Order: sequence, then structure tokens, then C-alpha cells
Amino acid sequence: MKNVLVVGSLNADLVIYTSKIPKPGETIKGEKFEINCGGKGANQAIAVSKLGGNVKMLGCVGNDSNGEMLLNHCKSYGVDVSAIKKRECNTGVAVITVSNGDNSIILDSGANNLVSEELIDQNIELFKWADYCLFQFEIPVDTVLYGAKLAKSLKKTVIINPAPMCDFPDELLEYTDIITPNETECSSMLGREVTDYKEAIKEIVNMGVKTVIVTLGSKGSVYNDGEKIKTRDVVKSKVVDTTAAGDTFVAAVINSLAEGKNINEAVDFATYASSITVSKPGASKSIPNYDEVTKYIKEML
Repeated sequence: MKNVLVVGSLNADLVIYTSKIPKPGETIKGEKFEINCGGKGANQAIAVSKLGGNVKMLGCVGNDSNGEMLLNHCKSYGVDVSAIKKRECNTGVAVITVSNGDNSIILDSGANNLVSEELIDQNIELFKWADYCLFQFEIPVDTVLYGAKLAKSLKKTVIINPAPMCDFPDELLEYTDIITPNETECSSMLGREVTDYKEAIKEIVNMGVKTVIVTLGSKGSVYNDGEKIKTRDVVKSKVVDTTAAGDTFVAAVINSLAEGKNINEAVDFATYASSITVSKPGASKSIPNYDEVTKYIKEML
């Protein structure tokens, strides 16, 4: 198994379940409240580990109880957190409302904003150790660009999960091997409403990215295998909570490629893995382990 470095965010998720999303000025009753460990970086690092990968994480938490909770949580799933720095500010917090399987999120980045170029420079050995370097956009995009440049200079495979979408320099795509936008993020990247995802993938490939995987929720995914563009339907499951489904998908793709599988096999495995995630509540705790996914695949075939 090859080595995966996740450079990204860690958040405490404050989750409340409701029968509907409240309108502005409306107060409604919730059904359940939880504090979970999340952040796209942490979720993806945990997913890589649970799915059988060897993973280290680079990021920042606050010097508070949420930060300590997140570090212990990641460690409990086998993520090496020795490079995660504590800062004198609050840990990132996400306030999540879950209703009928969908979620809406308000995010305060907190310490995630302090994942800096200087922090990258201080951890060059981590980049040398890694075979795959995974970034998201819950840390400053300038840091993502700086880290991607470093990773490519060391001949590493760079994966960008462009979430949450923000303005980013086109230059970033020059250093990106794999990008995994969802349908909304794909439209944002191209500056228009996308209806033909096969054509959209061609455009993004022409921008310099070797492999593009567009995840479409209940409509599956579209991706390119070299020159060919293919579609993959979802595996039907009861949707309880979509939190961390995309994170599971990305991690499963990386792990599969790290095992020597091709992109078709990687997308197939990721589709099964994420279908398990949406059938459970929560963030990292809903992510399946490798044995759970392989057993599920055998049952479904």
C-alpha cells in the first residue's frame, strides 16, 4: 500500500436533525443533536485509513476541547496526526442541519485558516514520504496551490477535491492529476450551468487535468478513462444522511489506485463505499471499512 498525505481541514460538527430546513426567521423543533468530528480533510483522512490506506494528515486545530477531541478521534482510526498543529484560536466548527437525507452547513473555518505556506515548508518531509497528496478547499486556496506545486515538483500524484468551491487560480489545474467536483462545483469551475457532463470533462481535461471525476449524487458519476468518458450509476441504498459521502468516494478512489487498480475499478469501488456511507448517520463514523465494502460488493453482485 502506498502512502497518502491529506492536507486539509478539521472541524467539530454540530449536527441537528429536523423534519424540514427552517426558513429565515423560523424556529422549529429538532429531533436529535450530536457533536461529531468532521472537516473534509479529517473525513477524507479517516476514510483513507478505514478503507485500508496508510495516511498522515497536515492541518491545524485550535487549542481547545474541540481540537483535542478531533486529534484523538483521528488517531483512533489510525490517522497519523503528529504534523497537525495547535493554534491559539478556535477549532473549525460546522453547524449542520440534516433533513430527510439532505444537509445544509454553516462553517466557521477557525484554525483551518492558519494552514499556511509556512506550514507546508515546515513539513516537506511529509510530502517526500507521500505517494498521493490530497487537498480540499476548506483551507486557504493559496496554500493548496503552494502545496500542489511542491507535490508535483516531487513527482507525487495530486488530487484536488474542490469543495467547498471558491475562486481558485487556473494555475492550480496545471499541478492537478485528479480532480473530483460534484455537479455544482463542476458548473462553478466552468462558469455556467452544466448539463452535458461529458463535454464538461473534456473542457476540464483541456485545462491540464489528466483525470476528472464528476460526482452527481443520486445520478452516479461521470469520469474519463484516458480518452474515453464513462458513466457509473449509483448503488441503490436507503439514504439516511449524505454527510461524508463525497469524502468516502474520494478516499476510496485514491486507495484503489494506490492498490494498483485502474480508474474504472477505483470508481466502482468508490461507488459501493459511498452508498454505505449515505445509509448511516454522521460523518466519519458513517464511513465503512475495507472489509465492509468488499463484503457488500459480494452481496450485491
